[in-house]
Amino acid sequence: MSIFRKKDVNPIQMKKLNNIEKLIWEKSVFADLPRIPEVDDAWMRLEQRMTIADTEPDKGQNQAAPFPLVPILGWQPRLSNIVSLALAALVCLPIVYHLLTTESVLTRYGSIETVLLNDGSSVTLNSSSKLTYKTDFNSDHRNVTLSGEAFFDVQPGLVPFVIHTDYGEVKVLGTTFNIHARPDRFEVGVNTGMVLVSNQTKSIILTRGQRIDVKPSEIHLGSAIDSYHDYPDWIHNKLVCEQTPLREVCDEIERIFDISFTFTDPSLADVTVTGVLDASDLNSVLSTISLLTQHEFKFDGETCTIL
Repeated sequence: MSIFRKKDVNPIQMKKLNNIEKLIWEKSVFADLPRIPEVDDAWMRLEQRMTIADTEPDKGQNQAAPFPLVPILGWQPRLSNIVSLALAALVCLPIVYHLLTTESVLTRYGSIETVLLNDGSSVTLNSSSKLTYKTDFNSDHRNVTLSGEAFFDVQPGLVPFVIHTDYGEVKVLGTTFNIHARPDRFEVGVNTGMVLVSNQTKSIILTRGQRIDVKPSEIHLGSAIDSYHDYPDWIHNKLVCEQTPLREVCDEIERIFDISFTFTDPSLADVTVTGVLDASDLNSVLSTISLLTQHEFKFDGETCTIL
């Protein structure tokens, strides 16, 4: 039986209604009809019913579901949806697995951090550097990946300790050494013991007091050169410059003190600097640079301008 509302019927239609229909029509005006539910309220009730259904014990596989979930949600599974979900899982699972099985340590500008590994080896990360390694480190491998600069104190072990960088690989058994792997240069220097440095074209063995210092773009690793006193310098709060472009020196100062440099004359960035800078104090560093380059500087907030 259809129920009509008064506003839906014109006077001509009213004449066609019999007495019973007229009575129903007149009474319907005063009927307390249920209101249309609010969307938020409907969703809340649906969530409550889902929660109750999840907490109720399973009474058998043949028992009907408390409510038809899929029709209520208005979603019917299609083959394309299933394929899309499967592809998304194939893409996401390796990423999730990598995140769950990899440890990462990142140092920001102005900070230094020491990491103690499971084999007893320690890695001191210079500022703006990153070390990653698997959670099963020291099980059947001792592999780490370095981006930036770090000083390694590697304990002897049954398997080689291998450091992977974008510019080469360093393999050791037990020694102390430093690796600088940044876009400006690739440097490896040995304090004690022996290391094997290799890239796609060449391998070289470095012993105590030796190092290599090459541009990452160079194919060959070059020959070993002697390390300087108190190598590496940053461990001893120093900056040792040997005909080093001022831009590279400023890059290192930016990482140490978390500041930035600008040059009034762009050609100043190519001026070379030779000397030892005390990196324990910013004012001392800036004064030494001013002395070595014969250029004054202006410091404003966190920006230093070479004049």
